[in-house]
Amino acid sequence: MINVKGEYTISIPLQTMFLNTKILIKGTNLITLQGESFFLNRWINNEFNVIKYIVLGKGTARPLKTDIQLGRETVRKNCTGKADIKTKKLNLTCDVTASEVLDTTEIGVANDEILISHDIFKRISSTFLGNSTSTIHINYDFSLITGGVRSDWKTADNGAFYVYEPNNVVGVVEYSSGSGYNQVSCLTELYEGSYYYDVNSKNVYIKTLNSIDDPTTLEIVVQTK
Repeated sequence: MINVKGEYTISIPLQTMFLNTKILIKGTNLITLQGESFFLNRWINNEFNVIKYIVLGKGTARPLKTDIQLGRETVRKNCTGKADIKTKKLNLTCDVTASEVLDTTEIGVANDEILISHDIFKRISSTFLGNSTSTIHINYDFSLITGGVRSDWKTADNGAFYVYEPNNVVGVVEYSSGSGYNQVSCLTELYEGSYYYDVNSKNVYIKTLNSIDDPTTLEIVVQTK
């Protein structure tokens, strides 16, 4: 199993004394099965071309490992990329117009026909954009992470499960179903298909997609960095 984490920000450049950018969306994504194949093959041969595009769309379905395209792609932009040896990250960037990003709800990166990553987010509305006519900047980072399937889950309150993890948790994937879990900011916000990492107790809490399922039977991968 390959462990690659994707992080992205969608932001508006600002010309103020206090802020350089206004972040509209910030999140992490699910690496698809085709994406895993892409990274593995790029490391050992030239079977696949380099990543070319950052893609946006208006689909709202939960991303799955088996995804081969966005739910409803509306924008495909050529991106520039560079490797940062110091941070061990691959950085991709592109610019879009305010009209192109309006009403989008999903993002990914692609190499021709291969969808490498996929995530959904809250719809970017005209209210969210304000009166901006600025170019919208998208920054996308891929970085190597560690972690693996955990089987030592304990029962918590409200249908949640938890496991101790001393390393910083950056993602949770239900590998048996191919679904990535969404991160929430506190324990009380947990819902089915989400996780919360308590930096003080070093426990990661989850609610499975079907909250009655025992996570030890679902191949839950806790990704760390």
